[in-house]
Amino acid sequence: MIDSGDILSLLGIQREKVAFIDACHMNATEDKIIISLIDNRDTCPYCRSKNIAIHGYYKVNINNSIIKTRLLHVEIDMRRYKCKDCGKTFRQNFNFYSPGTSISTVAKISILEALKENISYSFIARQYGVSTNTVINYFDALPQQPRLQLGEVICVDEFHFNNRDNPKLKFPFVISDPFSSKIIDIIESRRWDYLRNYFCKISIFERSKVKYFVSDMNETYRSLKKTFFNDSVHIVDHFHIMKIFNNAIQKIRTKIMKKHKNEEETKEYRFLKKHWKMFVCNRSRLKDFRIVIKRTGFVFDWQILVDTTLRKYPELYYAYWSREEFNRDVTKLTGWLETKKSIDYFIQKFGHCEIEEMHEIAHTISNWYEEIINAYSKTTYGFFLSNAVAEANNDNIQTLVDVCYGLNNFKRSRNRILYINRNKKDI
Repeated sequence: MIDSGDILSLLGIQREKVAFIDACHMNATEDKIIISLIDNRDTCPYCRSKNIAIHGYYKVNINNSIIKTRLLHVEIDMRRYKCKDCGKTFRQNFNFYSPGTSISTVAKISILEALKENISYSFIARQYGVSTNTVINYFDALPQQPRLQLGEVICVDEFHFNNRDNPKLKFPFVISDPFSSKIIDIIESRRWDYLRNYFCKISIFERSKVKYFVSDMNETYRSLKKTFFNDSVHIVDHFHIMKIFNNAIQKIRTKIMKKHKNEEETKEYRFLKKHWKMFVCNRSRLKDFRIVIKRTGFVFDWQILVDTTLRKYPELYYAYWSREEFNRDVTKLTGWLETKKSIDYFIQKFGHCEIEEMHEIAHTISNWYEEIINAYSKTTYGFFLSNAVAEANNDNIQTLVDVCYGLNNFKRSRNRILYINRNKKDI
């Protein structure tokens, strides 16, 4: 006989309800605990009579795998009672499990806790020794996560999703709060008709509270802002502004590779081909990298290698340093008018340049003129606003999609993503 309060506490069973407990090892991965309950006759649930007698005995086998990767079976000796007044029979009351299930209440709670992490349903099922459908059914029984209230700043973005019910809807729309990092809601598609129907249901009063609307350079998002958040300031995310420069650098690099194919043996050409990421990387980060020749111990500086290559290719040199100049001059956190002067300067500079890719940058900046000025102007909070939180949320969503080998039920996926996001522990 094992008299262990620790075991009963681990199982979530009150000690005073147990008359006997024993344990045994079934094999290398499974254990078994045998419990006999105290005879705790209650009143008849049908007529409330106390004239109760034991009608028989039976065993209940419950899966209680609260220890991950090790199966724990609990065998409980139960009693069936009979009311001598009304003649009806009923089972001994014991809240360790729910009737009709073979999984303990504690194990179910543990499964619901595990669902708050970025892990797949099948992985949780293997950990707790249950079927994948059981885990999914437990999750589906949870209430749908509600939409949160819109705050003063909203960040919008989308992620790729294989929608089983509607394959044409590949990009759900995510609304995030940059201050709490919480996802406000997820809409099934970023298409205009879905967004219009969704935001029409939100009151004008709530929408009027939004002061800043942060997005990427998507025309649909610009229409959304003008239609439903016209009084807010539209900010284009800094990452996407830098992306237009990096795309231009990549196009120029590709042209160089094709034009100078006969120079494959030169060290500049080889460096340009092999280490292309160094040219779209922020220059300040280059100092963190080193190349060490094991044979000689000689250390190469990335900045020197990048600069040597740039000097050989003038167009790439111009695009690279134009990006650095733009990034240096417009990130001074100044007022709107000062930022406007800087943006005007670069539009004129790139527009008069003979490099086609720089003309494209000038055109894009002109097209998103006010939004880009807003991105680099001082806000009422005293700092830049960006889509960093939305991008981080999208990374977490993509991780969940990857580990689950591609979620495809939008309703369930939305609920799981919000369930994880809103139960995330603050570090």
